[in-house]
Amino acid sequence: MSRNGTDITDEALLAEYRHGDEDAFTHLFRRYSRRIFGYVLGLLKDPDAADEVTQKVFVKLSRRPEMFRPTGTFSSWIHRVARNAALDHLKARRDAVPIEDLREQEGSPHRREPGLDDPPDPDRPHEAGTLQDLVAAAIQRLEGVQREALVLREYSELSYREISEITGRSLANVKQDIYQARQTLRSELAPLLGRTMQG
Repeated sequence: MSRNGTDITDEALLAEYRHGDEDAFTHLFRRYSRRIFGYVLGLLKDPDAADEVTQKVFVKLSRRPEMFRPTGTFSSWIHRVARNAALDHLKARRDAVPIEDLREQEGSPHRREPGLDDPPDPDRPHEAGTLQDLVAAAIQRLEGVQREALVLREYSELSYREISEITGRSLANVKQDIYQARQTLRSELAPLLGRTMQG
């Protein structure tokens, strides 16, 4: 294995971990933990729950590395594992909403995270936050399937085909979801960014 693990594939790292190389698993964790957390956060909209689910995914992988069977990429596989874990978490919550509609509903008892669910007020600079905050808040307001596809594409850097495999949606639907998500973000962020820059 290379000294920093960057020149070795995910599959090779997992194979080395199966043969007792603990460092190989550490490299996999460093490579994917932030991506998986960001993806799960997009589904659950709860940082604590996303952290819990992310830990479960990697604990499960560390205990049962043989779960991965090379029928696709490791990247798409671990995102599917994370998606299933997030779904299990939602099912276990009494106030869960279907994965097909993760949007906040009026009167929903879901925990609301400042900066994630609440749109910033451009007239109050201390609440408007950074560009990153504005984008994150806008992403959280996207329709569920669009938000999931966009996060997988932009933050996990997966291909359209991999996103299709993970979500179970057709390739055409995935492309449409991402296109619509980007269009929504552009139209929503344009006036906010303009007013923020003027302020």
